[in-house]
Amino acid sequence: MKLRQPYVTSRSTPAAVAAALPPAAALPKRRNSACCSYRHLAAACPSNSSSSRLLPLVRSTPPGLDLSALGIEVPDIDAADIASYQQELGAEFDAAGVAVTFNNTEKVVEALSHGVALADRSHWGRLRVSGGDRLSLLHNQSTADFKQLKPGQGCDTVLVNAQARCLDLATALVLESSVMLLVSPTMRQPLLQRLDKFIFPADDVEVSDVSGRCGMLTILGPQADDVMQELAGDAFKLQGEPYCRHQLLRFGPGAPVIVAVGSGLAVPGYTFIVDQSGAADLYAALVNKGCVPMGEAAWERARVTQGRPAAGSELTQDFNPYEAGLCHAVSLDKGCYIGQETLAKLSNTNGVKQQLWGLQLSCRATPGAAITAAAAAAAEAADSSSSSSSSSSSSSAAGEVLGRLTSYANLEKSGHFGLGYIRCRKGGVQVPLKGITVLVDGQPAKVVDVPYATRQLPSAGAAASSAAAAAEDSLQDRAAAAKQAKAAEKAAQEAAKAERLKAMQERLAAFQAAQQKPKQQ
Repeated sequence: MKLRQPYVTSRSTPAAVAAALPPAAALPKRRNSACCSYRHLAAACPSNSSSSRLLPLVRSTPPGLDLSALGIEVPDIDAADIASYQQELGAEFDAAGVAVTFNNTEKVVEALSHGVALADRSHWGRLRVSGGDRLSLLHNQSTADFKQLKPGQGCDTVLVNAQARCLDLATALVLESSVMLLVSPTMRQPLLQRLDKFIFPADDVEVSDVSGRCGMLTILGPQADDVMQELAGDAFKLQGEPYCRHQLLRFGPGAPVIVAVGSGLAVPGYTFIVDQSGAADLYAALVNKGCVPMGEAAWERARVTQGRPAAGSELTQDFNPYEAGLCHAVSLDKGCYIGQETLAKLSNTNGVKQQLWGLQLSCRATPGAAITAAAAAAAEAADSSSSSSSSSSSSSAAGEVLGRLTSYANLEKSGHFGLGYIRCRKGGVQVPLKGITVLVDGQPAKVVDVPYATRQLPSAGAAASSAAAAAEDSLQDRAAAAKQAKAAEKAAQEAAKAERLKAMQERLAAFQAAQQKPKQQ
């Protein structure tokens, strides 16, 4: 692995090092990025060294060499060094420096099904929300119920506008003193500006972009638990824990790593938020444990086949979270928030008119292509409609536009796959979509479900009804208990009265007996 200069070895003497260095004036300013990153993550996450072991992948200062006296430091590993390592593994990069492919498509497909794949998601955004009002800000500006979350927990949430239209799907990790918000690569600056706009002077909250201070890696596949056990041993406590549960581990001295349950797809896995200085070492360690590196092209193929909506494609201001298959990320019981009124109305009236579905395509297609009804699909819809509601008003005529394609993936030997929004209601009647044949840009395609999508609409009245029923049960129980207490009190009073009467009778009998004795004498 290549390192930035200057670099020293265990055999270098101070004089030799000093002689090898350029004049002090020519030296670049000390970056100290590792220190900044460590302080940032340490502030966000409390130390948990007592329950974590040190992983044996640490670059240490050569013994006997006082670098501080020389005014230099051992160079850190940063994103550029990850790229160097990826290049050694055969990666090809785009203009932004993101590894697009390792030319190992079949290995990645196999790893996702039976092993473990490794994705470098460091180009995604990481926003740190801190301050006493941090949960309130996110609670009010997105769809999840943040006020129910505790440190160590997390959730998916959708940031929406006032009309409940999608801006982005984010994953939130609630830490001790902040929330780490994982957002799409193209959305970190727009979301940073949007959240900042809703912070008032009296609010105790701050939003900062920390994407450049830490790396973000994800392992995904059925063997992810085995990799974590090998990597962290007994310090790893997340096996079997719910989605977004996370803990702090240490990757060498002074390098905190946040490990969270979840891969970002409907595939088992874990996501790492790692200090910049340890990102390349962690990447190398995961590769050495058998994780197959996957580039951005492989991630995109997996995203499309899994059905995760992406910002700019499925997540735009044309669609709401219900339509995007993100019902799991929406709460209607947390009170008022931006877009809540629209979402509640859609839920209460079952008013979702289109949904995101997978499409098994017969050939290559271009996002934006029209999805139209095929003759067979029209007949199927008519038959289904007539059998369920004795009306053909909900059927679609052949050639009628039903929606549009939003994403496309070439699965090579497995064919072609796409995502698209398709109208699911007509004439007030729900139209069944799964399994029907449609036309995408004039070519046949089969509508299929996707693992990531959740379509069960939340009910704003469900929790209220449960609470009302519980309250009614509680009132009935309290009334019955009060009745029983009153009866017991009455019985006690009657018993006491009987005891007093008995005592009076005994005293009266004793008095009468005493009066009879003198007469007898």
